[in-house]
Amino acid sequence: MKHRLNLDIKDPNYTLLKKIFKIIDSRKSLEILASYGFKNLNKQIFAFKIIFISMFFGLDISFILNELESKK
Repeated sequence: MKHRLNLDIKDPNYTLLKKIFKIIDSRKSLEILASYGFKNLNKQIFAFKIIFISMFFGLDISFILNELESKK
């Protein structure tokens, strides 16, 4: 059984992830993605964030999406 997705602010992975998200959200990142032909940048950024959460915490993408959906 998997536990709920609760990110601890003191977790070093969370701190690093927060810094990565800040870079991903920057205007320069959006310009770079657009220059490579990415369309609908908001959806792309959301997808990248889900993938990074999955990698950092070893969780399935479907589990993360279910957790985000249940927290709406």
